Amino acid sequence: AESELKVRQKNNLIYGSLGLALILGLLGYLFYNQQKLKNRQLRKEAELKEALVKIETQNKLQEQRLRISRDLHDNIGAQLTFIISSIDNLKFGLKEATKTTKDKLSSISEFTSQTIYELRDTIWAMNKEDISFEDLQVRISNFIDKAKVASEKTQFSFTIDSTINPEHSFSSVVGMNIYRIIQEAVNNSLKYADASEIKVSIKREGNHFSIKVIDNGKGYDINTVEKGNGLNSMEKRAKD
Repeated sequence: AESELKVRQKNNLIYGSLGLALILGLLGYLFYNQQKLKNRQLRKEAELKEALVKIETQNKLQEQRLRISRDLHDNIGAQLTFIISSIDNLKFGLKEATKTTKDKLSSISEFTSQTIYELRDTIWAMNKEDISFEDLQVRISNFIDKAKVASEKTQFSFTIDSTINPEHSFSSVVGMNIYRIIQEAVNNSLKYADASEIKVSIKREGNHFSIKVIDNGKGYDINTVEKGNGLNSMEKRAKD
């Protein structure tokens, strides 16, 4: 009887230990799951807060861009327009002025008008977070149309690969850099190359775009030419 009692007590101790271990294991598992769920919830809350902060920052940046673009348009644009008007009135009033003086005033007026166009381009880019390929195409076409009027002796062509998706978008910085590079290249051809033909083409090559501005002018040696602001600006924009 004593032997059986000892065996029974030993078995009870074993079963009790197993039961206690099972309960502790279950409680540990439940606590682990609860902690895991809590951590996941905290992580999601942190991600949500981060997303909200990012959205708020983007909204503030957009508001600043819009405010700056409005200031540029209303203040700088109006002042440049006033300058052009003043120069035109001055030219009209200086009937006895020399041809050199009139040419100089015309040059200032044209430079101011070009500055207004560039200011509008900058405002256009600032008001957009993304620039679609279609937007870029329209902007380049308008610029080339103005170049045709400015230089009637030069033949222009602008071709785009039909496989390019017009909805493809660039960031406003990238889109503006592409536009400015093309603009500067065409302007250089008109000013220095003495070209009768200028071709602008955009093609898709694999997973990237190839943009070329080609003229039939006299050219220059890239290794010996002294780079001015235009070439340096193009190089920096291309790197960006």
